Amino acid sequence: MVLVGEEKLEVQDWDMLQPKDNEVRIKIKACSICGSDLGAYRHPTERFQPPLVLGHEFSGVIDALGSKVTQFKVGQRVTCCPILYCEECYYCKRGDINLCSHRRSVGTAIGGTQTHGAMEEYMLIRQENVIPLRDELSFEEGAMLEPSAVCLAAAKRGHTADEENVHVMGVGPIGLLIVKFLKSLGVKNVMVSDILPARLEKAKACGANLAFNVKECDPVVEVKKATGGVGADRVIIAAGVGPAIKQAFDMVHNGGTVSLVALMHEKVEFDPMELVGRGINFTGSYMFTGEMKEAMDLIASGKMSVKDLITSSFPLERGQEAFKALIAPGNNEIKVQIVIN
Repeated sequence: MVLVGEEKLEVQDWDMLQPKDNEVRIKIKACSICGSDLGAYRHPTERFQPPLVLGHEFSGVIDALGSKVTQFKVGQRVTCCPILYCEECYYCKRGDINLCSHRRSVGTAIGGTQTHGAMEEYMLIRQENVIPLRDELSFEEGAMLEPSAVCLAAAKRGHTADEENVHVMGVGPIGLLIVKFLKSLGVKNVMVSDILPARLEKAKACGANLAFNVKECDPVVEVKKATGGVGADRVIIAAGVGPAIKQAFDMVHNGGTVSLVALMHEKVEFDPMELVGRGINFTGSYMFTGEMKEAMDLIASGKMSVKDLITSSFPLERGQEAFKALIAPGNNEIKVQIVIN
C-alpha cells in the first residue's frame, strides 16, 4: 500500500525482493497506524516523500534469510525496532540509538533515504533490528510494541520513587499507553485531560484516577485542587498543541518536571524565569532505546495489556478506508491496524 500523494494510498504490485547478506525478509502479519503515518497521509513532506510505503509498528514471520544471518531462522515470529541507527556515532556508542546523528527510520524518508515500511505483504530489514516475539503475544499485540516502547520511555523519563501525582495532557493512543505504564510504575495518582469524553472514559478504564474535560473545566485548577494546591510532581504533554506547554508549567509544582513527548511542530513562547525561578525541569522524551523488550515482558507477564486499545482492523486492500476512518470528524478509534497475509 503506497502513499502516492495527499490523502491518497494505492495498493500496487511490486517485485518480490531478496534479502541482502545481513537482512531478513519478513512476511508481515499486522501493522498499526501511527499518528505520524496519519500526518504523512494528510500532508506528505520531505520526511515522508511519496511514493512511500508507510508503517513502523508491526510484527510478522521471517520467511527468508540473507547469507550472513545466523541468529534467526525461517518461520520465527518477530517484531522490529524501526530506528535504523548507524552504530558508529557518539550517541550510538552511548546506547542512545534514538538520538543517532545518522539514523534512518522504517516507513519514512528520514535521513534523505526512502525506507519502505510494513504496510506491505513482505519487507526487508537488517538483522540487528529484529526482535523475537514472545509466544505469549499475538501478532496484533506485537504490532503494539513500538508505540508501547515510546510510552514506557516517556513514563520513565523523570520518574522518581517518591512520585505521587502525574498529569497526562492528551489521551490519544500515546497518552493512554503512558497512563498504563505510569500505573505499572506504581504512580499513586494519575490525572488526565482531553477534549473527547470517550477518550477520558477510556483513560479511566486504563487506570487514570481523575479525568478532566478541558471544554468543561480548567485543568490547572483541577490539578491544583487534587494536589492540595501544590501541583503535580510531573506533567507529561502528549498533545501536540502549543498552549499545552504554558498550562503544564502552571500545573506542575516548584521543582517538578514537565516532559514533552508529543511531536509539536509549532513555535511557542514561555518565560524562562518559570524554569529558573521555580526550578522546573523541562525535558523531551523521544522514541526509546531498549524499551521494546521491556514492554514485551510486561505484556507477556500479564502486568500490562494493549489489546483493549486496538479498536479496528482492516485488510491491506482496504487501507485507504482505515486511514479515512481515523481522520473522520468525531471518530472514537484508538489504534487501528492493517492485518496482512
